[in-house]
Amino acid sequence: MSQKTISEIEGGTGTLRPTPYSGGLTANVVKLGHTAKFTESNGSQAEMLNFSLADATGAILATITDKTQFRQIKEGKTLLIRDFIVKNGKIALSVRTKVMTRPDIVVPDELEEKAIQLILPPSPVKRIGEIITSPQKTITTIQGQVKKIEATRIVRVSGVDTTIRTIYLEQDGNSIDLTLWRELASKDLATGQFLGVSHCLVNEWQGNKSLNSTRNSTIEVIQPLATTMTGDVETLSLQEFSIEVAVKDHSGKYKDFTIDLDLMTILFPNVAEMNDNEKEQYLLSKIPIKVKLTVVGRNVSDIELIDDQESAAEMELVL
Repeated sequence: MSQKTISEIEGGTGTLRPTPYSGGLTANVVKLGHTAKFTESNGSQAEMLNFSLADATGAILATITDKTQFRQIKEGKTLLIRDFIVKNGKIALSVRTKVMTRPDIVVPDELEEKAIQLILPPSPVKRIGEIITSPQKTITTIQGQVKKIEATRIVRVSGVDTTIRTIYLEQDGNSIDLTLWRELASKDLATGQFLGVSHCLVNEWQGNKSLNSTRNSTIEVIQPLATTMTGDVETLSLQEFSIEVAVKDHSGKYKDFTIDLDLMTILFPNVAEMNDNEKEQYLLSKIPIKVKLTVVGRNVSDIELIDDQESAAEMELVL
């Protein structure tokens, strides 16, 4: 029985046709992926397990559809695989494939990491403003506040009813819709929550970017994010230690925030020596006050005055 290495198998995949290998491959199971359900041509339901393999020469994706052999596919296990097919750059194991355990082999760290990333690709955190300008098919982690949640609905995927739900996330005045698939669509979520969702796929339709969760996506509730916005303070209410303000953003919407009185004193030093009534009248005389705010939830952590030219520039960036 002739043995092949992963690099030799990859070197022979220049053709688009499925290539059968009657020989063997000894490789380590590095990372298990998802199990996909699908309908076969005869109408019967089937499953396919995705995983990655590595040896001393390379790393490659693999699939297996014979459920009787799923238990053999364990992370960290070294296997001898015989009679398989290579198609689309992946190793496909079928009912004809023989899978047996072998003594452990040594896999270089860099190839083990490559095999992990074949199943679980990097998912860097990006702000919504960055995601909107990212290429299609980019994998990213998004963080933002839930502004709207649609009802769940059912779509048909590969002959299987699949649950989806779309939520709308906002950050720094930018928003984007994220469609959650399968079990993520049934998560108990609420508007106002701050979420981090990993391994989202960037899509584009008619010039508008959106996100879809993937089988690697996870959702976690996170602490409120510090975000920035520009706008006009148009109304205010003086409290004992703070000021409640309504800020109109570039879209004309009003948002309410709380500003510590000490922060306003830094902007307007004159108010430090005034009584409450004088402070309120003085600040009202400055309205509309063009500001750039750094906010966490409804609380302002930093505030800057901006002039008309800066305000116009900020609006152009947002738009």
